[in-house]
Amino acid sequence: MDKKILDKLIEAAKQGMKNSYSPITKFPVGAALLTDSGKIFVGCNVESTIAGLGTCAERCVIDNAVANGEYCYNAIAIISKLEEPVKPCGVCLQYIGEFAQVADHDIEIIMAGIKGKVNKSSVYKMLPDTYGPRIAGLDLSKYECKKK
Repeated sequence: MDKKILDKLIEAAKQGMKNSYSPITKFPVGAALLTDSGKIFVGCNVESTIAGLGTCAERCVIDNAVANGEYCYNAIAIISKLEEPVKPCGVCLQYIGEFAQVADHDIEIIMAGIKGKVNKSSVYKMLPDTYGPRIAGLDLSKYECKKK
């Protein structure tokens, strides 16, 4: 990934982190998603006083993109207030993996620390045997990506 795009994606994730609703844990997380069409969407974690009802930043940003008609993603950046980059949880990896199957290609995962440390991986490296719509034999024609 081009450094300029990488920096823009991490900066967008920082902006998302500023909007986090995290009154319980006081642990804001931001995410930014780069679509195959080049758009960037922003998300953040949203906590709830009802245990288990909150949303991770990664799922929030994907839901934001879906709500705007974007189903195919190139990369997702995640940032928290920690110096060490934070990794997506298993649920988020599964969610990202679902859309890797929709896009029919791997999705880069960029994990950034607040002071600039960056680790990169991909959903298929972190969750190699992702279950999803293609494995389930679902018709994804409505959501297919426009190939460049």
